[in-house]
Amino acid sequence: MRRLAAKIVEEGKPVMSRYGTAIHAPPSLLIVRKPEYFGSDVEEFWHTEGESYVDRTEELLNAVAAKLKASPFTRRMSVPLWLPRDHLSKTPPAVTEVSFLYFNRKLNATAYVRSLDIADYFSHDFDLVNYMLERVCELSGFEKGSVGMLVGCPHVYERDIERVEKELGHLKAKEVYGSTKEGTHIVEDYISSAWHSAVEAVYNGMEKKTEWGSVFSRQEKCRYLPRLFVEVKKPGENQIHDKAPFSRDYGISYAHSYVIHAECIDKPVCTPVKKGEGEVYTYAERARYCEADDVRVDQLYACIEKLRKNRYARDCYVSISRPWDLFCDEPPCLRGYQFIGLPSRKDRQERQRRLAGIFYMRSNDIFGAMHANMFAFAILTSYVAELTSFDSYVYYHFANDAHIYADSLKAAKEVLFPETPKLLDSLLPEQEKMET
Repeated sequence: MRRLAAKIVEEGKPVMSRYGTAIHAPPSLLIVRKPEYFGSDVEEFWHTEGESYVDRTEELLNAVAAKLKASPFTRRMSVPLWLPRDHLSKTPPAVTEVSFLYFNRKLNATAYVRSLDIADYFSHDFDLVNYMLERVCELSGFEKGSVGMLVGCPHVYERDIERVEKELGHLKAKEVYGSTKEGTHIVEDYISSAWHSAVEAVYNGMEKKTEWGSVFSRQEKCRYLPRLFVEVKKPGENQIHDKAPFSRDYGISYAHSYVIHAECIDKPVCTPVKKGEGEVYTYAERARYCEADDVRVDQLYACIEKLRKNRYARDCYVSISRPWDLFCDEPPCLRGYQFIGLPSRKDRQERQRRLAGIFYMRSNDIFGAMHANMFAFAILTSYVAELTSFDSYVYYHFANDAHIYADSLKAAKEVLFPETPKLLDSLLPEQEKMET
């Protein structure tokens, strides 16, 4: 908590909100290797319209524990706390998703937190995630591991800044880059270079079994890294790697139809979103109009409307996940995403309105899918930025389990270590090569 508070104090910029002036910092990933309780009563924290976090999760945690016992290597155990109808609430949940993953011989939990007031609510939100992890460990028999929190908007209110600085003392923010056993942080200028760096990091990562061995023999094992967090500073430039496993035409089509439902980007969707043959869902359907929801809300359009009124609104979150995903064979890899305005920095060159798009995935095939995912999600962010009068946009990509299947390792190696022709072969004409 103190490290994140130091980052807010050092990097944060003031933003006006309905609760007073707040100091906003960029999206951040924090990991606690040995989590302990602060002492909050999770059953009493966050209530809206008769519901609490515990009400929304208790039965689901039982299902998570049972499925983990049956398949410890599963990547599917992710619990949604945000529901589409929360867009209609004045106090929607701050913790939107909690994912569970077994690695380092322990069970670990990672949460997406769309907004976090460090001074007053860090202990509550952290204790909730810690409680959910501990509860699943009790039910499943796994040893408790680490807690991670990807925070969309870490902030402190100006009225609390003196108290926070006093508690910090001389402590400074310390950002960790590169790979560790608990998480990986990559920063790149472009989507193409970010994908290359992600492939390299995972290719050199750890090895484990998957739950696909009985179905796809060549996907029985994979290389992987937990909690891959990627920042892309200039997502509109140099977007596609020259060895990307997809074409630009495919990427645009995938973005427009599967992710956005682009024909209705600037108007609310009030009828079912068309799905392709054999598709159980699309990200666009879950974001715009899901027939299975008890209250149907076009979440993407709701976010656009909120940003038009307040570019620093902290509740512009779209939930792709649903509670019933825990009981289906094909749960969405993308769990949700958030848009939030980043306050300008002091120097004039950076004094522009920037929109951040933050996308949270429970699982991501880094070689086969990540590049197309990033390309499509960045297109969506660029459209939202344009529709809400932002000057530019930045992109954040998170994968709780980032992996490369065994049958893709050779192709990944060719991307990372391309074979170059011998000098003699490149210099001699074809006839001379034959004679030589």
